[in-house]
Amino acid sequence: RGGQETLGRNRGIGIITSRHLLRALLIATTLAAVRCAVPGGRSRLSCLPGFALSGAGGVRGLAMAVPTAVSCTWLKDNIAQVKVLDASWYLPVMNKDARAEFSARRIPGALFLDIDKVCDHTSEWPHMMPPAQLMASTCASLGITREDHVVVYDGKGVFSAPRAWFMFKAAGHGKVSILDGGFPKWESEKLPIDTEPKPVDATADTPSAYSCEINSAMVMDTAAIEANIASGARQMLDARPKARFLGAAPEPRPIESGHIEGSFCVPWTDVLTPELTFKSEAELKATLIAAKVDLSKPVGITCGSGISACVVGAALHILGMTDTPLYDGAYTEWKTSGKPTFKDVEKSPYA
Repeated sequence: RGGQETLGRNRGIGIITSRHLLRALLIATTLAAVRCAVPGGRSRLSCLPGFALSGAGGVRGLAMAVPTAVSCTWLKDNIAQVKVLDASWYLPVMNKDARAEFSARRIPGALFLDIDKVCDHTSEWPHMMPPAQLMASTCASLGITREDHVVVYDGKGVFSAPRAWFMFKAAGHGKVSILDGGFPKWESEKLPIDTEPKPVDATADTPSAYSCEINSAMVMDTAAIEANIASGARQMLDARPKARFLGAAPEPRPIESGHIEGSFCVPWTDVLTPELTFKSEAELKATLIAAKVDLSKPVGITCGSGISACVVGAALHILGMTDTPLYDGAYTEWKTSGKPTFKDVEKSPYA
């Protein structure tokens, strides 16, 4: 695991081809960079072109690919080379207005990606994965090309931005990163903020050409969950708070709380620090192991309506676990459809 986003080890190099040579040169360049010990047994890489690192590292989940998460310092230093999107979204109980917040204050150059609008409008469930044509036309209006590195952030810290990150991933757009700590972290570091009033539906000065297909293998439906319960092929990680998983706290929607049979309780806040940045890789592994997740086995992700699950999905990507399909309708679809759910630890790995 980790081949995509962590520095891998050479294995079984035999005949030297141009591909092998290029890989060797890239690895040599990386190893030639300064390596400094950091808390938690991680390392910090510096002197790499295009990646200005600071503190505990400017990028998360980095090797030869675009990182899952980037720091505020990295974004500040590279903002002219990326496309920035505010993907803020809040639960009704949070009493916040993402659209108004964007109009009043934002990271310079950012445009707004409305998760509730860029979705499947034929579905009865909230903000489901958008059809390819809508995703493509949205990206075109935002001036994004297939070659652009997109950085998404939200006003909570790390909450809804991973959902936008997942949408781009599902559309085959690999060059997408989450701003670690989001707008609160950006503001706390006293970085530039644009306070000029801006329409939330503002588009790019020059639209782009964009096409995509949605990778259906990254999205699970109810039938897939039923099949998975029977087979146990994937460990389904539920990102909702523990009290909702146990059925001890209400859902934010008019349905009874509880959990789907066999699912694991991995609350989205458990993969983040108190500052709402991603935990270190060692801490992430410890969190998952404490939740009885076997890191050597396949996983899938779910939550209440497909938002917070993507926080856990991004954390898994940081660990190199990139095969993490999302049950998009999530608990809301499952329960509303009359499927069986359970309370406390019944029919769970904790029984």
